Amino acid sequence: MTLRADVAVIGGGILGLAHGYVLARGGKRVVLFERNLRASGASIRNFGMIWPIGQPAGEMHALALRSREIWLDALRDAKLNFRDTGSLHVAHRADEAEVLREFAEMGPRRRLPVRVAER
Repeated sequence: MTLRADVAVIGGGILGLAHGYVLARGGKRVVLFERNLRASGASIRNFGMIWPIGQPAGEMHALALRSREIWLDALRDAKLNFRDTGSLHVAHRADEAEVLREFAEMGPRRRLPVRVAER
């Protein structure tokens, strides 16, 4: 029996999986080739975090938020456990704390629920 695919994706990292997932959802038959048995490389070094922060306001930030939605859909579809809890950033110095405060001020404009807790 011969199996046929519309698209071959080389690499099962975050980008390969993203492309394969979106194509499959769009009706394409996808085959994915990965050389390793376990996750490695940049995908594992990012600890599985899907952060839309760090993108400039506007089109790039909206694209990052949409990408995050797609990943959360993929996790739900695959019935994989995940925590949608955000992130914690710790400031040790006054200049670091100021950066966090500036980021928190931008939160409402960027639809980000940001909270700064100080001791």
